[in-house]
Amino acid sequence: MINFSDRLKKLKERRQGTAQRYALDQGYTALSAAYDYRPQESYEKVKDSDAIKYVIGAMAPVSSKSTQVSIDEGERVANTLVSMLETDRINTEFRLQGSVALDIHIEGHSDVDMLILKRDVVLVQQPALPSTNYTDTSDKRPMLDKVKEIRLASEVRLTSRYYQATVDCSNKKSISISGGSLARKVDIVPSCWYDTYDYQRSGQQHDRGVRIYDKGKHAFIENKPFLHIKKVDDKDFIYGGSLKKVVRLMKNIVADMPDYKKKVAKNLTSFDLTSIAYHMDAQLTCPDYFPLLLLHRLDLWLQKLKDDKTLRDSLKSPDEVQSIFNNVEKDDALEILSKEVSDLAASVYRDLYPYDREKDINKLVYKSIYI
Repeated sequence: MINFSDRLKKLKERRQGTAQRYALDQGYTALSAAYDYRPQESYEKVKDSDAIKYVIGAMAPVSSKSTQVSIDEGERVANTLVSMLETDRINTEFRLQGSVALDIHIEGHSDVDMLILKRDVVLVQQPALPSTNYTDTSDKRPMLDKVKEIRLASEVRLTSRYYQATVDCSNKKSISISGGSLARKVDIVPSCWYDTYDYQRSGQQHDRGVRIYDKGKHAFIENKPFLHIKKVDDKDFIYGGSLKKVVRLMKNIVADMPDYKKKVAKNLTSFDLTSIAYHMDAQLTCPDYFPLLLLHRLDLWLQKLKDDKTLRDSLKSPDEVQSIFNNVEKDDALEILSKEVSDLAASVYRDLYPYDREKDINKLVYKSIYI
């Protein structure tokens, strides 16, 4: 049986930090250990059991104030880096991507991903369409070498500029900066634009591709982050926010797993979990006052994916670039995630109806809850 009181405590600390950290962040140093200054969120005010509070809270976005701090910090670091690179005659620009951009992050102090893109030279899908006006660049180096230059110069500049912080250059796709004066961890991702035929026709950023530099392989990784964001946003709007609720719920369930399970479950990345929820389609149709119906439908969807390899192998990311289940480790992760979601649904039912001898699923999924 799940201890929902313990789950709620962990959920609140993920969303707002510990009581002491929140007090210190607000400047309440004198009484930081004596009082919990953290505001009560809407899910905590629900007049129902801890089980329901947990499900609702696990689906809810973190506060817009915390999200904006993450965005502002990412943009501040990226702006600083762009200016420093300009002194090296490397022209770049930045864009926000990832969970914070989609508002599917689950931590108040969430990491933020910033693309640092080559500004004055782009890759173009060939042959370029007649309606375009591209001209050859005078810099004849391969684009790989140009983005490698961004990566190496960024490592030097960030290490020098943020000497009081921890600058980690070990990741093959990104440079992370944390600590020091930074309110959030920031991941810097050197990359370049790839102007697809769709972008050449539309001129819309969501149709524009990105090539991310892999330092370990000295190769590009294909990516369409803005198409991914747009398609997820559009489908979430169609289904009244249910898509992002399901993503946050899965991410919180993974976060609350014991370490030995979490180690396996994390083979399904945030990107993968978003893709899994994206393909629920009409199963995302769910009124706000039936959150347990959404939990039930997620449970059924994960079981179906687990049992149907053909279906599982057919699923692609929203931008249609990647297959979701492209290795056996992700199949193992799905097995664990599906079991945890089923256990959560069963525990919620037992918490609400402890004396039922036979389970009536309709009592669970059609229980009205108002926030």
